[in-house]
Amino acid sequence: MLEYLFIGLVGVVVGGINGMAGGASVISYPVLLATGMSPVSAAISNALGVTPANFFALISVRHQMRDYFRQYRKLIAISILGSTTGAFMLLSVPPGVFEKMVPFLLLGASLTFLIKPKANRGARHDAMEKLGIGASGLYCGYFGPGQGVMVIAVLARDIRRDPKTLNTAKNLIAGWTSLVSNIIYIFSGRAVWPAVLALVIGGSIGGTVGGRYASKLSPVVYRALILTVGFGASAWLFKKYYLG
Repeated sequence: MLEYLFIGLVGVVVGGINGMAGGASVISYPVLLATGMSPVSAAISNALGVTPANFFALISVRHQMRDYFRQYRKLIAISILGSTTGAFMLLSVPPGVFEKMVPFLLLGASLTFLIKPKANRGARHDAMEKLGIGASGLYCGYFGPGQGVMVIAVLARDIRRDPKTLNTAKNLIAGWTSLVSNIIYIFSGRAVWPAVLALVIGGSIGGTVGGRYASKLSPVVYRALILTVGFGASAWLFKKYYLG
């Protein structure tokens, strides 16, 4: 019982950070592993537990959701296609394979965010954006933690998007992407439901608070938060899977 209470408290922290920036579900993943879950069960339970935080983070901008959905519906569809593919890969590929890939994927996402954004470059920019969002969706279905960082890194290439727009778009894309892959996970029979419920409750509380304060963050603090989470998470994963 105490371990699920702790998981719920971790969910509050993860939901709060995800609501403001993204990538923090890598914090809850090792916590689930520590309870004795297999890597695949931990990844699936983690994904199911933290997804609602993305939607709760949108409460503060709910009156703008129709416009945001209309603007980003193509990217949402591309990301969903990628996540569906990734979810089936997770259930069919040996766990050791994705464990070795995750640190590199997350580090790559974090490094991408250091690239200076440039103005929209027309058709080429749109094509690269769609490719990047599709890749983030594939990653979401295959593992999950850090997807928010990847989505923001791709969307931030257009300097017309301010932090509030980036965060809202990220929560919308990541939320719908995870929702679809989660349907596949539910029928996999590998989720640990008490842990999922604890994360849902904690993450929903944290996501609501995080989404409300995301629009108040300065660009400098916003970028620092994302980079801290991204680099910190990738360093932990490199240590876990390569240094022992």
